[in-house]
Amino acid sequence: MRIGKFRVSKKAVSPVIATLLMIAVAVAASVIVYVWSAGLLGTLMGGGGAQVKEQVILEAYGWATAAGPLDLYLRNVGSSDVTIAAIYVGGTQYTTGVASTISVKGAAKISVSHSGTAGTAYVIKVVTATGGVFSFSCIAGSSG
Repeated sequence: MRIGKFRVSKKAVSPVIATLLMIAVAVAASVIVYVWSAGLLGTLMGGGGAQVKEQVILEAYGWATAAGPLDLYLRNVGSSDVTIAAIYVGGTQYTTGVASTISVKGAAKISVSHSGTAGTAYVIKVVTATGGVFSFSCIAGSSG
């Protein structure tokens, strides 16, 4: 059909392409609704368990000699009491004498007898009774 100088085509998008486009739009809309509802439900449900409420920071440490004890000064900055179950120094577990409870906004000094190599950084992992893990780094033969 001709209208003036232009030729008008009566063909449109094929039915297969139109169906694929509608499916893509429906999937995208459902993903958006899912993300929105999951965020809304997560906010309404309250905010998690004890691991979310436990927050332990390493304020300072003392490891004057590499063969001497490692003194950790920990502070609870979370919203619930924290019970220290174990401490790992460079992969070695220490549970004897480290079990202590740190109250909210409280601090504790925990000593660990671990001999290391002077100048070497060791990863310190503090594990709580509820399974929370807090990692820090300390250098043998120094204080921080």
